[in-house]
Parts: sequence; structure tokens; C-alpha cells
Amino acid sequence: MRSCEQAHKEYNKQANKEIQIGSLPSWMHVNGRVAWHVFQGPYSELPKGWNEFMKKARKMSSAKLSGPPGDVYLCDPTEHSGDEKNMLTILWAPLKA
Repeated sequence: MRSCEQAHKEYNKQANKEIQIGSLPSWMHVNGRVAWHVFQGPYSELPKGWNEFMKKARKMSSAKLSGPPGDVYLCDPTEHSGDEKNMLTILWAPLKA
């Protein structure tokens, strides 16, 4: 995993924005083409983030979901102790080829 600081530099601009289509970096250990979204917020709000992500992903005409979704935590929670609102998590779902 990259450092939390590196993750924020790379993904803050995309946090809580639109869903992306493509491949994730190999260090995330997610293979293939996926729909993905950068969720920024505390763990307590992840269910809300998942709900929004899946609603939007299912509506995308350019993407057909295929298989179970997953997530990748970009920061160690201890690096956000007392500041969970800035934690980053990649939500993703595989797409049909």
C-alpha cells in the first residue's frame, strides 16, 4: 500500500465525485476492468457510500456489472485517528468484458 499522504495527493481530487471506469493500479490487487469510486469519509458512512455507488453504477449505460463488488482502504485508520472524515476508500465493482 502507498502511504496515506501519497493516496491523498493522488485521489483527493476524485473524492466523492463521479464513478470512473477502468483498471485500478496493481498495488490494489484488483484485476480487470471495473467501475470505481473514491469515497471520502468515516467508516460509519460507508454503507451510505456503498448505496450511492451501487445505484449510480447500475444506471450507467456504458457499464454492466458482473460479480461481487469490493473495497480498498487507501489509508490505515490509525493515520486518521480523530479525523475520520478524510479517510479514503476505493469502492469498486467488476464489469463484463
